[in-house]
This record gives sequence, C-alpha cells and structure tokens, in this order.
Amino acid sequence: MSLLTGRTDDHGTQIHQLIQTYFQDFLEPTAAATATLAFEGSYPAAQVTEWSQQPASDPLWNSLLTALRCGRLLQQQPRVVLGQIYGSQQIGEDLMHDFAGLAQEQLLLICLDTKNRILKRQIIFQGTLNACPVHPREIFQAALLTSTARVVVAHNHPSGDCEPSAKDTEFTERMAAGGALLGLPLLDSFVVGENDYFSFAEQGLLNCNTDSE
Repeated sequence: MSLLTGRTDDHGTQIHQLIQTYFQDFLEPTAAATATLAFEGSYPAAQVTEWSQQPASDPLWNSLLTALRCGRLLQQQPRVVLGQIYGSQQIGEDLMHDFAGLAQEQLLLICLDTKNRILKRQIIFQGTLNACPVHPREIFQAALLTSTARVVVAHNHPSGDCEPSAKDTEFTERMAAGGALLGLPLLDSFVVGENDYFSFAEQGLLNCNTDSE
C-alpha cells in the first residue's frame, strides 16, 4: 500500500465496537450482545450524527447516548486511519515507490497514533533540485494539528543517492531533540534514493523508545 494513497476504516464497524464495549462493561456476554443488537435496531450506525444528539426514553440507552455525546466512547467523529506501519523496511519500500521519478526534493511528514496507525501524511516542503530548507518547528506545527503520538519524516534525494548528508544527520538530530521536548518522539527518519533508502532507525542512529506509551 502506498503511504500517499491510504484507506479509511469502516465507520459503522467503529460505532458497533464502541456500543458493544459499553454494554460488555456491565452485562454478561449474551446479554451484552442482545442489548447491542437492540440498540442498533433503533439507532443505526449510519445515522449516528442525528441520534447521538437526541435523548432516549430508555434510561440505559440514554446513558450510552450521553457517553457518546461527552466523548467518553466517541469523540465527535471517528478518526480517519490511513494505514498502519509495522517496521522501517515497510515504510522504506513504500517511500521508494512514492518518491519515484521526482525531480525536486520533497519532505514528507507521517503522523502516527500509539498503535503506529497512520493518521496523517503531508508534504511539508518541496524544494529545489539540491536543497529542501525546512525548520523542525514547521513540521511539529503540522503534526500538532492532529492527535499524533509519534512522527516519521522522510525526504528524497533526486540525485538517486540515499546516503545522508551531514545536513540530513543534523536535521534528524534536531527533529529527535524537538520531538523529545514536545512528547512527539521521532520514530524514524528516511532518505530515499532511486533504488534504495536510508533509515536512521535501522542503522542504529535513532532510538525511539515508546514502551511507556
């Protein structure tokens, strides 16, 4: 899957899981399943925008509606998930496809949640043939616009050589330091060439400890 295309999780499935979890908190499995079906019969997931704002006559169901409105189970609208990553190799291979044939250097930001699901991907800068001047603050500013837990950055070398320059290394170090201060750890930084990529994490030059999250 290309990181620049992505997918959207099924809205109805998310709503069903939230309702099911609510009833399972205080009912036996069989009773919870029955209550979930009964609730969904009167309140279809496809119409959540309408019914989540209306009171219910049944006190039990009204408690669920209140929970949904207050955001304890559903925060306004379900988050759009654009895919999931499982390792640096997967990202690097996707990035080689995404950056293939570009004549200018681009810097890509990938925002992830705590399960490494992609919430956002954005081209932060497109530069000249040999330069891509961007400050870490611009990247983190974009990241903070969504509920990001950690970030990945990547840029291409139109020359085709994926070996990082001294400026690439300095930039990655600044990103790692800034992320540590903001609580948005830098999971990896990539330099993408024509037929290969360089991952700072794979090379042991970047250590993102997310065990505590």
